[in-house]
Amino acid sequence: MTTSTTSAGTSAQRMLRWLRMGANHVQVVMMVTMFVSFILQIFFRYVVNKPVAWTDEICVITWIWGILWGASFVTRNREDIRFDVLTSHVSRSVKRGLTVAASIAVVVILLISLPSAWSYISFMKVEDSPALGIRMDHYFSIYMAFVVAMVVRHTHIGIEALQDRLYDDEEAPTLPTAAKDVA
Repeated sequence: MTTSTTSAGTSAQRMLRWLRMGANHVQVVMMVTMFVSFILQIFFRYVVNKPVAWTDEICVITWIWGILWGASFVTRNREDIRFDVLTSHVSRSVKRGLTVAASIAVVVILLISLPSAWSYISFMKVEDSPALGIRMDHYFSIYMAFVVAMVVRHTHIGIEALQDRLYDDEEAPTLPTAAKDVA
């Protein structure tokens, strides 16, 4: 391996690490925003006795965006919830076949649903949210990122299974330890 190949791999890993950290930070900001909004909602309703609608709307926005953002960019394949009742009792080759079939099914279903989802989201530009006046297509636009991320993820899972690498195989740590992050 040449030095340029190694440095390119290192810079790609560094970029991936920064993207993951950024996605995690965005997720944290959304969850903190939702929590603060929820506390403000309680305060205005029960202490001040003047409920406000914007806090509820912020909770809904950050909930929708937080779930889909987290599933798209924060959660790793090994952290997904899997129903492995069947696959834990079959041979590795059958498990690989089931993984490929499930990945293909997820990708096909999501790609088939994509035009309808896009049509609905783009249609929602005519509606505004009641409290904040935000266009509803902006509320639901995260779904498109979610679909694209899931298509990429499940395509990768299927390709890995075809190459005899399954999600439950032991994987080498991809992120450096905290001591190496300092450097």
